[in-house]
Amino acid sequence: MFTKKYMVALALGVVLVAGATSLVLAEDTASVKANITVNALVSYPQPMIVNIGPRGNVLLRGTVSAVGSNTLTVKSWGGDWVVNISSATKLAPGSDMSQFKVGDFVGLHGVVNQNAAWTIDATLVRNWTVRKAVTEIRKEIKTIAAKNWQGVVSNVNTDAKSFTLTIDGKGVDGVSYAVTITSDAKVVNQNYTSISFGDIKNGDKIRVWGPAVDTTITASVVRNISIASEFGLPAPVR
Repeated sequence: MFTKKYMVALALGVVLVAGATSLVLAEDTASVKANITVNALVSYPQPMIVNIGPRGNVLLRGTVSAVGSNTLTVKSWGGDWVVNISSATKLAPGSDMSQFKVGDFVGLHGVVNQNAAWTIDATLVRNWTVRKAVTEIRKEIKTIAAKNWQGVVSNVNTDAKSFTLTIDGKGVDGVSYAVTITSDAKVVNQNYTSISFGDIKNGDKIRVWGPAVDTTITASVVRNISIASEFGLPAPVR
């Protein structure tokens, strides 16, 4: 009898201990899961970032609060940072300062300036706001069903927003078309960054999208593939 009672008590104790252990493990697992979730949320990349290495190398992202002739003021962690732009600084996706506007979100690499507080000498500045707009333009262009034509430009008339396009491929080399653009036409460079019609020059290689009637094309998109590509490198001939 004693042996049976002892064995029953022992079995009951094992069950209670196992149950308690399972409860503790369940609580610990829940706690770990909660911590993982919290940590994942905390470590998710934030829009603004400032990373400065031991040699003064900087990765910074923030919003443009002022644009100068050769400087940007970028609001990020710590406040406003002055970003020096030199002739050696690579800009993207455009190749000049005109692409930057107050409110644009930018990312940059550079080195902390040793002679001025909160100042960075930039080696690369990328305009993410412009890049997003470029992506949207490319998507929109891809939806256009109209035929596209490529050739060399002549007789550019900036006031009338027209030019002559001499085709240089597709089996119709040497055929010329008078091109006019619609009032809402998109005019972009090789990287699909918006440009003005005045940026089109005689001799440029151009691609246009639009219907042709006889020898006239009414273009809804004009893409100048002669304008320098990202980082100022020559645009590839296509």
